[in-house]
Amino acid sequence: MNLELIFENTLSEIEKIQSIPAPTFQEMNRSDYMFAEFRKRGLESVEKDSIGNVLGFLTGGREKPIVISAHLDTVHDQYTKYGLSKILSRWEGAGVGDNTTSLAVLLSLIDYFLNEKDHLKGGIWFVANVGEEGLGNLIGMKMVVDHFQDQVYAYVVLEGIGLGIIYHRALGVKRYQLSVMTHGGHAWGEYGKKSAISELVIRINRLLKMEIPKFPKSSLNIGTISGGGSINSIAKRAYCQFEFRSSDENVLNRMEVRIKNLLLEEKCQDVSIELDLIGDRPFGFISEDHPLVKCAVSSLNKIGIEPVLAIGSTDASYPLSKGYPSICVCITSGGDVHTENEYIDIDNIPKGFLQVKNIIEHIWD
Repeated sequence: MNLELIFENTLSEIEKIQSIPAPTFQEMNRSDYMFAEFRKRGLESVEKDSIGNVLGFLTGGREKPIVISAHLDTVHDQYTKYGLSKILSRWEGAGVGDNTTSLAVLLSLIDYFLNEKDHLKGGIWFVANVGEEGLGNLIGMKMVVDHFQDQVYAYVVLEGIGLGIIYHRALGVKRYQLSVMTHGGHAWGEYGKKSAISELVIRINRLLKMEIPKFPKSSLNIGTISGGGSINSIAKRAYCQFEFRSSDENVLNRMEVRIKNLLLEEKCQDVSIELDLIGDRPFGFISEDHPLVKCAVSSLNKIGIEPVLAIGSTDASYPLSKGYPSICVCITSGGDVHTENEYIDIDNIPKGFLQVKNIIEHIWD
């Protein structure tokens, strides 16, 4: 199939897919679109499972099949402006890189390998999955991997931005919600009573003052804050959601103990504290010498890109945590990820496509 035509079709699909809002847990419309496209292209066994993952199969040779996946969801809500701004090769818009571009390339890979399936040593399961972002907690990929387990040769995950990076190690992430409850009251008549917001701020300050290890690299982020009822009421309830990460499992566990001590150790009269785990992304890895990693490295070398082996939190994290061969690779360059000004360089998309094509063609070697 003509690669120039594939590129044109990929750009067309980016425009279509990016215009369909797909917040985590609300991916239905985008899921429906990918389901229709899988069927239109003639994949076998096309289905949408109980949580919205879309799967379709392309028959190949006698080797175990592989899974190629891209997540459907974005960090943006339904009310975000999803239009694209185009300035030369720079396309800008909410979710255009993460993960619209990968979904478009997934469709282009189907188009290409439908014409090359006689040369495939094994079949391909194409997957558009839900729940990668935020509190999705990898729910989509978990269902896919728990279904296939070790009956596939490898899991190859596509992300939009970061061409040249090969994620073969999974970064551990813990996510918590800290809730503070007080009696509340009238801002004037009951002035002096404890405010849930004030008590929450005290505890957030404790988190922010905590020393975060620089090596191994670790992080802590307060992601959301909410609470209170009105400007003239003493807040009865307030909460925040935060996450912390580390490239070292022991360090992450020590951070978790320290955080629990900071937030729960002190008992305060008239204040109730709850700390709930709301997300837990696992560790896992395959070595740099693993055939799958070597295949990805070779695929980048063939198109003149220097590979960067890295650790990250992606859909590849779950199969890696189960001991299954998995990597995450990226399609193009870009920036401002997770903002409404996210952008991609469309000129690099053909290289990203060729990278994945090369991986698929040589993964069974």
